[in-house]
Amino acid sequence: MSSNNAVTYTKKDVTQRVAEKLDLPVSQMKAPVDAVFEALREIMSQDHRALRVEIRNFGVFEVKPTKAKPRARNPRTNEEVYVPPRRKSHFKPGRLLRGVLREPLDPE
Repeated sequence: MSSNNAVTYTKKDVTQRVAEKLDLPVSQMKAPVDAVFEALREIMSQDHRALRVEIRNFGVFEVKPTKAKPRARNPRTNEEVYVPPRRKSHFKPGRLLRGVLREPLDPE
């Protein structure tokens, strides 16, 4: 499946799924789900060069430093540009999720 055919889920969809699992109204789940995502965002935004957020049975969110690229090229103009060092995010699925993702896809 290419990214053009990807199904998109939003925070609202996550909230509805959690509400169904807990058999609670969606209105009661909005604040806790928002709080979890806000907490993750705050943790990953901290001023650390590298950090990990490990969620057992789900996966690991990592923030990793990248090196500067002093001789990168703008593909449109072919102009040489300097790209400063920065941080990037990475997600590594846990064992349970990785097992599901490794299953072969049904041909469409």
